[in-house]
Amino acid sequence: MTLLVLSSFAVALTLVGFFVSVPLFQRLTLLGLSLALFSLLLTWGKPFAFGPYQVDGISQVFTLLALLGALWTVGLVRTRRFEFYLLVLYAALGMHLLASTQNLILMLVALEALSLPLYALATWRRGEGLEAALKYFLLGALAAAFFLYGTALHYGATGSLLAGTPGEGPLYALALGLLLVGLGFKVALAPFHFWTPDVYQGSPTPVVLFMATGVKAAAFAALLRVGPGALDALALLIALSVLLGNLAALGQKEAKRLLAYSSIAHAGYMALALYTGNLQALGFYLLTYVLATGLAFAVLSEISPDRVPLERVKGLFHQDPLLGLGLFVSSLSLLGLPPLAGFWGKYLVFSEAAQAGAWGLLVLALVTSAVSAYYYLALGLAVFQKGAAEAHPRPLARSVALGVALLLILLGLIPGAVLPALAAG
Repeated sequence: MTLLVLSSFAVALTLVGFFVSVPLFQRLTLLGLSLALFSLLLTWGKPFAFGPYQVDGISQVFTLLALLGALWTVGLVRTRRFEFYLLVLYAALGMHLLASTQNLILMLVALEALSLPLYALATWRRGEGLEAALKYFLLGALAAAFFLYGTALHYGATGSLLAGTPGEGPLYALALGLLLVGLGFKVALAPFHFWTPDVYQGSPTPVVLFMATGVKAAAFAALLRVGPGALDALALLIALSVLLGNLAALGQKEAKRLLAYSSIAHAGYMALALYTGNLQALGFYLLTYVLATGLAFAVLSEISPDRVPLERVKGLFHQDPLLGLGLFVSSLSLLGLPPLAGFWGKYLVFSEAAQAGAWGLLVLALVTSAVSAYYYLALGLAVFQKGAAEAHPRPLARSVALGVALLLILLGLIPGAVLPALAAG
């Protein structure tokens, strides 16, 4: 049903886009995404399959997170062109397809369906956006080629196009390695992360929010289906991501670039949950990450749609208390301090790693998480320092910042409110 709602609205809005006002088009897009989310919740826990398309627990959990990112982006952006909302809708459709199949060919089609709109969205603001989009496009095309070649080798090694099909031998190992490269690019796992800082910094802030939330959720759904067959390679990517992401973030003086490097580290922590095979831990971590990083980028977008040096964040609480509080809470949640939801996300992942006996990865994750306190506290506490921060937020932005900040606190106090649903999903 979710696929039908998204595809129907995408086609219908494509036809009427030139005949309705942009504000109405934005509301129609929000309606389509909201109905898709409602249909997903209506069928929660009810598996469904039609050919290579299948709705199962992985599909439902990660589609939910992707739709939240899409809704947030459409509600946040200010533009006079309806094409922006249409591109987000088509990307959301690709995300749902990516999360809802084990067929490697359909995965590739879904990857391109979500990637092509993002290439266009990254160019929404000319100048630096063109450079960001070009880097994203070229590396994305290379990653797609790796994924396609890996799919061909996977079929040659196993005789099947279904991800997760067991195999053996060097051909199978090479196939899994190439598939990991293709998906590692989308989730920004090191060493396939080089596009992330430049693209995050050069793209419009609402687009970055979409990349950091919805895209990451959908790509992790695909990685969850492919990754278990290549745990040794995945362990190496985890170690590189948490190490390089956190160390590189230490010296950043621009907020979006700092959060870009931190997203690489968080991709490593999420991959650690995938390494242990715990869907509940991965789903909850992604939920807290989507809320916290989405809140951070939402606040930054009210300061500037382009670059946001850390100097421009100083004094934000004095200029607008709700926005300042939102950025402060999101920073502490990303750090993983109690009583915020990010604490339980890291606790679940780290405890699962301990139970799985992955002590080397666990120690590295704990140490690098402690290192991240330096830059997260610098970002969060900057809002209380003396400065000349300027923001011109809409009332809706203030309300969303307050609501999400309270939700992060609430989930930190009662994480059990959503954990059973993630497990059942």
